[in-house]
Amino acid sequence: MKLISKIHLVSYFIIGLILFSCTKVINIDLKDSTPLYVIEGAVNKGDSVHIITITQSVLFSATNTFPMVSGASVVISDDANNSEILTEIAPGKYATAHLLGIEGRAYTLTVQVGGKVFTSTSTMPQQVNLIMMYFIDDSFGGNGGKIPVPIRQDPAGIQNNYKFELSVNRHVKSKGWIMDSSIMIQNDDFADGVITEQPLFGTIGAFMPQDSFQVIMTCIDKNVYKYFYSLSLNQQGGAATPANPVSNITGGALGYFSAQTKQLMKGVVQ
Repeated sequence: MKLISKIHLVSYFIIGLILFSCTKVINIDLKDSTPLYVIEGAVNKGDSVHIITITQSVLFSATNTFPMVSGASVVISDDANNSEILTEIAPGKYATAHLLGIEGRAYTLTVQVGGKVFTSTSTMPQQVNLIMMYFIDDSFGGNGGKIPVPIRQDPAGIQNNYKFELSVNRHVKSKGWIMDSSIMIQNDDFADGVITEQPLFGTIGAFMPQDSFQVIMTCIDKNVYKYFYSLSLNQQGGAATPANPVSNITGGALGYFSAQTKQLMKGVVQ
């Protein structure tokens, strides 16, 4: 009997420890990082008006509202000795008026703000034409949906990188144009110099017959591709430890600057 009583006493002691440990509050010290400038913008082929947006990141504990940054000095120049000081057209938004985007030229962005200087150089690649779009059956949805497939002829012997933007206007219960929020990028690492047909899978799901579609194919340089690739890893949870995307801007700012070509194609899904 004494042995059984001792066993019971020990059991109660262990259970008490377990219950106590389950109700203990653990305080986690979440360190706030120093806010950084975020610079985003592009020079597009054939355009003379180009927009650069400057915001500032926020502390971890703050609301998810990124303040626009006014009063910056923003300049874009090219390797043909053309240069323009951008005008702030709205809080945090700066625009050119006369600088023409031309294939093959290198464009340099210089931003001075808050006592800091940020620079980035991007070379506009050769435009690769989007030949056409067709749609294949969505084998997973089973509801008659279609998946978009762009066709392009990749130039041989040249490193090419592509970014796609998809939008849909539904034929049934239309809510106007809805833009896909996923990052869709491709390159020619395994398809150099061939006709490429690679489906686009995004967040808006399958297209349905009679839906209107828009697709923009952008040709970007290698460093801009790296930025969006690293951003997509964080978006999809593919990175072991989430981190800031690999920016092509020097000086410690986040974001990207791209000299690029763009082609728009639109139509109705049959």
